[in-house]
Amino acid sequence: MIKMFSKQFWVISLGWGILMAIVMTLFYTITEGFSVKWLLINSIAYVMIGGPLFATVMTLFAQYAFKKVTIAIPENEILIKEYGANLYRGKEGVGGKIALTNKSVIFKSHQVNIQTGETLIPIQDISGFKINNRIFNFLNNELILITTEKDYRFIIQGRDELMEELKRLNSSLL
Repeated sequence: MIKMFSKQFWVISLGWGILMAIVMTLFYTITEGFSVKWLLINSIAYVMIGGPLFATVMTLFAQYAFKKVTIAIPENEILIKEYGANLYRGKEGVGGKIALTNKSVIFKSHQVNIQTGETLIPIQDISGFKINNRIFNFLNNELILITTEKDYRFIIQGRDELMEELKRLNSSLL
């Protein structure tokens, strides 16, 4: 889960703010002609105000959606920790929550997705993992769990903590 004013928050904020400042300056340039005044106004409005506002709304939505997702833990399993995550199903990054238990990794989507549902990955089926850093190594949150059936690509907050727990539960991942 993205926390307010974390590194991820500022990457979202600046990314959206700079993109919108460029788009709106180009729009004004096409319709009215280039103006340094509008470049400065757009830069201040979108980078310093709009970007942080957008990131704040997205963070609050993610926290709300995280609380709304409840994962039923099987009777013979013990919940270790829950993480906010996206699971890529094809091209869609499906938002939701991961529950790590002593026997499985369970992903359940929130309702604001095209593809919804639950994915259960038994820990003994995980044969390895790959980690990737995204956006010029600013975001260290991509994890690919490799199983005999298929690979599961997650964007997850707390990736390193989850990997350590998985290594502890499945000694073949060391």
